[in-house]
Amino acid sequence: MFSNLTKRSFIMISIQFCKYHGAGNDFIVFDNRGDVYSLTDETRRHMCDRHFGIGADGIVEIKLSQSDDFKVIYYNADGKEGSLCGNGCRCALAYAKSLGIVSFAGTLGDCALENPECQGQSVYTFEASTGRHVGIIQETVKRGVNLVEYFVKFGDFLASDIKQYNAEEFYINTGSPHHVKFITNELENMNVFKAGRKLSYELYGDKGSNINFVQSTRDNQTIKVTDEHRPEAWVKAKDNNVLYVRTYERGVENETLACGTGAVAVALIQHAKDANVINMALNSQTSDASSNTERVELVRKTIEMKGGKLTVTFKAVINDQGPSVLYKDVYLSGPAQYVFRGVYEMPQD
Repeated sequence: MFSNLTKRSFIMISIQFCKYHGAGNDFIVFDNRGDVYSLTDETRRHMCDRHFGIGADGIVEIKLSQSDDFKVIYYNADGKEGSLCGNGCRCALAYAKSLGIVSFAGTLGDCALENPECQGQSVYTFEASTGRHVGIIQETVKRGVNLVEYFVKFGDFLASDIKQYNAEEFYINTGSPHHVKFITNELENMNVFKAGRKLSYELYGDKGSNINFVQSTRDNQTIKVTDEHRPEAWVKAKDNNVLYVRTYERGVENETLACGTGAVAVALIQHAKDANVINMALNSQTSDASSNTERVELVRKTIEMKGGKLTVTFKAVINDQGPSVLYKDVYLSGPAQYVFRGVYEMPQD
């Protein structure tokens, strides 16, 4: 009865990959500088599947760049090419160093290191969906422990880039679109998947948006964090620079343990909200430099997410003649942890 069946032989393609995570935001990362692999959306979606594939929030592909040290192409867990991914770029830095990619960006070091948080030993430039970015790998020793932190520099932003819906809800595109909602009730028990998905598609249609829910700690208040991924039971804050954030990510269509571009969005909006400068245009053409009314604040925000802490630092250029703020030298920093390496096999079409 099986005589009419024909045997099919497949040529298998093997993809050598590494798994990395940035504060629990996890990625499949592989080297495609030789343009060896051409994957379909369905293949990438299957690779990211946590039950039938490797499992990840997204895929980071490293390619050759004609102008920079390397190029980063990011794909969401649904297999489709995504917008800028901050944690994915930081993991790409760690992977690029492991590949032995040589940086030719040493001359950019002085500019990048104007931010005192970035006393880095290695400076790279890389291409992403939003153009050229500077990446810095900082190695320090604290109490005899070697620590490595990965920084990605973002472009400049204006306070007027922020759209305000009401007193507690805002929107900004930091390379990826982000809706930010400040809440006063306990964030721990919120159904982020349900609330985030509802806001994403009701407000932003089929394209959707990332949705960030934020609870800030002030004075000596504490926010309770109970999560299987974190050993700490409580996160304490002595000032209002610590923000606890949970994010629903479009493309993943679920809550992720951290989001880099979301952390940047929250930090900028929090500052602009407190300074009451949202929707006020920056008019640098009419400012009188001789009046010496422009001042620069170095701002540092700690963003506490379910997978760990991220830090956002930036310079707020404030003009006292008007409620104008320019945000420059914006850096996202935090860990980028290697998890494991493996080989993914698939039949060639």
